[in-house]
Amino acid sequence: MLSLPSFDNQRLIFHAARQTLRKAEMARLVVHEWLNYHDFELEEWKTKTASELGISISELERKLLAAVQRQAIIGKRDEEPNFGSNSIEVCHTDDDSSTQSSSVDEQTQT
Repeated sequence: MLSLPSFDNQRLIFHAARQTLRKAEMARLVVHEWLNYHDFELEEWKTKTASELGISISELERKLLAAVQRQAIIGKRDEEPNFGSNSIEVCHTDDDSSTQSSSVDEQTQT
């Protein structure tokens, strides 16, 4: 038989997990609505940024996704707050084989 303190702890853990799931679902819905509302602006930004960098939109999306995944891996490895930079770098090679990079943070400010 469970003791009362043990039962209370299990009940608290269960309710905390339920609350966490509810909060995560609410956040997902809010982000989904925001993305739907701002879809046109996001598409314009992607088109403009890809054009400025001289790459296709799909290539820009791949590079953004790869950069975010790299940052997530680095963040998991090192929890130190001063590790690395907070901007996502997007790099590509032009026809003349020179490499350009542009910070996504800089692009979002324009």
